[in-house]
Amino acid sequence: MGDKAVAAADMAYVYFTCRSDKVLSSPEGAHIVIGVEHWAMPREPEGNIKALKNAYATVAHSFSLAMAKELRCDKNGGLPPKPVLVPA
Repeated sequence: MGDKAVAAADMAYVYFTCRSDKVLSSPEGAHIVIGVEHWAMPREPEGNIKALKNAYATVAHSFSLAMAKELRCDKNGGLPPKPVLVPA
């Protein structure tokens, strides 16, 4: 998903490159990072860890894709229409 995506049971980040006339950047494009995190007191995550990772990855992807579309990034910043939840 994009250039790089990482997910854990309490956070996920999506990195992508945006080439757009709405973004001031180099010819290679602007590097954008979108993240979501759980900001409660530190403790071990409860429940299905794989489901938590997938949920955080899905939220980070959805927000990243919306941002890429809003910025009119070339090819939506390399983000697929749906999140890819299979580890590379």
